[in-house]
Amino acid sequence: MVSNFYGKFFLISQWLIRKIYPTYNVEIHEKAQDPVVYISHHQNLFNPFIIYLWFPKSLRTWILHVFLDRRTCYQQYVDYTFTKRMGMNKTIAKICAYPLSFIISKLLKSGKGIPVYRGSRKIINTFRLSVEALKRGESIVIYPTIDYTNTSNETKAMYEGYLYIEKYFFKETGQHVRFVPLHVSKKNRLIIADEPISFQDNEDFSEGQKRIEQYIQNKLYKLAEKCGDLESNT
Repeated sequence: MVSNFYGKFFLISQWLIRKIYPTYNVEIHEKAQDPVVYISHHQNLFNPFIIYLWFPKSLRTWILHVFLDRRTCYQQYVDYTFTKRMGMNKTIAKICAYPLSFIISKLLKSGKGIPVYRGSRKIINTFRLSVEALKRGESIVIYPTIDYTNTSNETKAMYEGYLYIEKYFFKETGQHVRFVPLHVSKKNRLIIADEPISFQDNEDFSEGQKRIEQYIQNKLYKLAEKCGDLESNT
């Protein structure tokens, strides 16, 4: 088992928040042994928050690269999050974003986030760092929901690009990545991981991509249904 690799700032922050935030229990399928790639959805950042807070093992989280740098984090808050998304006056947005950008960027770097570069050739670096982490025995969590602001417990459309980790990992190790559906139930205060799925030997990548994507979507839906989290959406 890989030891805790989070930095001190993250660990102190996690310890403090755990003192005041309700505890979540965790159920992990017996076959979901490290290293694996957990797949969950944002639920408007609720899932990443809870998993970072209560998951019993350290995880390398895929995070949009702008949040891992203080300056780009500040610009993201000012130009989009606080203004376009939240409707805040730009002057007020700048005042709020300045101190928050220091805290968030430092926290996520201390949490060993893996930067994700969407629409850029730098995405290769994301896969490289992910493969290196898996080879060290570290597990990863990815939130590929397209509409990350959606608060629904029901999994919506997801980006499929994360599955290309398989190509890079298999090329270097000759082994397949195990992808694990991971659901957070606010109703039950529960984090639950289902059985892993992998590409098959000699399987066409596009076919395997469709099969695994469908499996992940179905399992996340069934986990939400099992936990009674879909009732409020009907």
